[in-house]
Amino acid sequence: IGEAAKKLVKSILKHAKAPVILDADGLNVVASHLKWLKKAKAPVIVTPHLGEMARLSGMGIADIQKQLLQVARNFAQEYHVICVLKDARTITALPDGRAYFNVSGNHGMAAAGAGDVLSGVLAGLAAQGMRLEEAAPVGVYLHGAAADRQLQATGAYGMMAHHLIDGVAQVLKEQEEIRKVEKK
Repeated sequence: IGEAAKKLVKSILKHAKAPVILDADGLNVVASHLKWLKKAKAPVIVTPHLGEMARLSGMGIADIQKQLLQVARNFAQEYHVICVLKDARTITALPDGRAYFNVSGNHGMAAAGAGDVLSGVLAGLAAQGMRLEEAAPVGVYLHGAAADRQLQATGAYGMMAHHLIDGVAQVLKEQEEIRKVEKK
């Protein structure tokens, strides 16, 4: 990771006025500069998979898997972030100690770009004014529900990031239709 990327991430964390979502290379940059998270001016959501959490925490992947909930909670509390720790079942931990265990989703979500879709869902919910403490677990659930919707059409091994986007649209449309029925 180059110096330009480091400067960009540092500047964003130092000056952002809107929520920041760190994934992939953003997490790789921060892994060497964890103090930047504590100095962030805006709320931060981090979305590490197990390998990224190993770099962030200095723990081995096997040790993280044995204590997913505690690792996510500890990280969220220590760095004052919302930690979305991605695994077969994703944990969303809030800085106040609350945590959510997500049961939606499937192994098709291991597709390249799936994490980018999750970041987009989280950003979209935040941009619509949803509080981050709600947007993170709701977004994680929505992302998983989208994968569950798409599983029949694509199978787990054929699932690609764009299928997740289609699935998000389907889940949101279904929820919209349910709300219409409930209003009647």
